Amino acid sequence: MLGSNDEPRAALRVRGLSKTFPGVQAVREVDLDVAVGTVHALLGHNGCGKSTLIKTLAGVHAPDPGAQAWIDDEVLQLGHPEEAERKGLRFVHQELGIVPELGAVDNVGFVVGFERDRFGRINWRRQAEVTAELLASFGFHMDPRRPLAEATPPERTAVAIVRAVAGWQKGRGVVVLDEPTASLPAHEVDELFRLIRNIRDTGTAVILVSHRLDEVMSIADHATVMREGRVVWDGPTAEMTTAAFVNLIANTEGDEWRDEPPNLPQHPAPADRNVAIEARDVVGRYLRGVDVRVRAGEVVGLAGLLGSGREELPYILAGAQTVGVTGTFTIDGETQAQLSIDRSRELGVALVPADRAREGVIGDFTTRENVSLAGLPQMATNGFVRPGGERGFARRWLDAVSADPNAAERRITTLSGGNQQKAVLARWLSVSPRVLLLSEPTAGVDVGARAVIYEELRRRADEGLAILVASSDVEDLLAVCDRVVVLRDGTVVKELERHDMTKPAIVGAMEGAL
Repeated sequence: MLGSNDEPRAALRVRGLSKTFPGVQAVREVDLDVAVGTVHALLGHNGCGKSTLIKTLAGVHAPDPGAQAWIDDEVLQLGHPEEAERKGLRFVHQELGIVPELGAVDNVGFVVGFERDRFGRINWRRQAEVTAELLASFGFHMDPRRPLAEATPPERTAVAIVRAVAGWQKGRGVVVLDEPTASLPAHEVDELFRLIRNIRDTGTAVILVSHRLDEVMSIADHATVMREGRVVWDGPTAEMTTAAFVNLIANTEGDEWRDEPPNLPQHPAPADRNVAIEARDVVGRYLRGVDVRVRAGEVVGLAGLLGSGREELPYILAGAQTVGVTGTFTIDGETQAQLSIDRSRELGVALVPADRAREGVIGDFTTRENVSLAGLPQMATNGFVRPGGERGFARRWLDAVSADPNAAERRITTLSGGNQQKAVLARWLSVSPRVLLLSEPTAGVDVGARAVIYEELRRRADEGLAILVASSDVEDLLAVCDRVVVLRDGTVVKELERHDMTKPAIVGAMEGAL
C-alpha cells in the first residue's frame, strides 16, 4: 500500500491543527500522518492535548483557523461530526456506548442498520446470521443474541469496534480506539489485540490512544508523542524503547532515567510510627490482592493508570465500595473483614472523593453548609444546631485551609474549583480523622490552590495524620508523598521510597517500563 514515492499511503493526514480555549492553547500546530493498514499509537501524559486533538478530529470542537485534514486523500471538513462519520473516521470510546441488556444483534443493528424482509419487517434470523458472520470475519465467535451483560469485556469491546468498521472497503477508513484496554485484565488484552490486528490487516488504519507502553510496543507500528499540545516525536515504534518513550512523555529526555529531580522537598518517612491503616489481600472490581499500609504521620501515594485499581482503593477503605470486595482491614489496631461507611467513620477514616461536583459538594448549599456537614454533631445542642456556632465553625475551618472565610455564605458552586476543594478538605479535617483518604485531590484546581493543598497535607501529616493520596497526576505524588505505591492490572508492581521517587520512575512503572 505505497504511494507514488514509495511512502505508505495516508489514511489520515492533518496539517497545522491548533485548538484554543479561553486562556489556553490546548493543541499547537499539530501535523499527523496515519498510514493505511497500520496501528498508530497516540501517546502523552494527562493534559498533553491528545484528547482535544481527537475531539477536534471527531467534530466535537472546531479547530483554530488554518487547520487542514484529509481522509484517504479526500478533504475532511473539521468541526462537523457528520462529516467525520461520512468520510470514514470512527471512534470507540472507553464508554463503549453499548446496551448491555441486549445482544450483539441489536447493538450492531442500531448503528449499521437491520436486515429486513420484503414487507419492511426486521428479519431477526438473518440479522443474527449477518452479525455472527461480521464478528467471525474479525476472529470473534460468540452468540449474537446473548445479552452483552453476560459477555466478557473483550467481547463487548469487540462488538463496539466491529460495528464501527462494518461496511468499510479494504483500505478505507480510520478507527480511533481510546484506551481500549484500560479496564481489561492482562490476560484478556491479547484477545482484543488479535481483533485489532485483524482490522489492521484488512487495510483499515487504527489510531490507538494508550498509556500502556508495553502494549504499545507490542502492537503499534508507528507512534506520535504529544506534550503541552505539541508533537514532540513521531516515528516507527521499532526505533524506540519503553524507557525512551517514558523520557519523552515525562519531559526528561536530557536526564538520566532515574535521576533525582531538582528541588524535590524531602520529608523523611516516620518508620517508627504506628501503622494507622493496613489493608491486606484486597480484591475488588479491579484489585487482585493488594497490600498497602500507611503509618501515622506518613503520606503514601497511589499511582496507576485507569483500571489499575488506583481509583477504587480509597473508596474501599472508606467503606463506600463493598460489592465484591474481600480482604482484611486493620484501622487503629482493630481488624475488620468488611468495612462500611459508618464503620470506617467510627474508626476515624475520612474520604475526599475524586468527583467533586457529584460526590464532594452539595451544589444548592452554601459553603458554610458544605463545610459543616460532617461536624454537625459538634455544634448541636439538644438536637438543634446553633446558627452562630455553625457560622463560626465554618469560618474557622475555611481559614485553616487558607480559603476565604468571607465566602462562607455564598453558594459553593460560585467558588473556584480550588476553593471548593479546600472547602471539602476543611469539612473532613474538622472531624479530626486518624486517616485521610484523597482521590484526585487537585483535579480542576489552579496552581496556587494546589500549593496550598500540598502544604496543608504536609502540615497535617507532620501533626500525625495518616494520609493516602490516589492521583493520576504524578506531580501531586512528587509534591507531597513520602512513599508511592504503583498499581498495574490490579496488583502492586512497584513501591518507591522517597529517594527513588522521580517522574520517570513513577510513569515507567505505571506504563509498563519496569
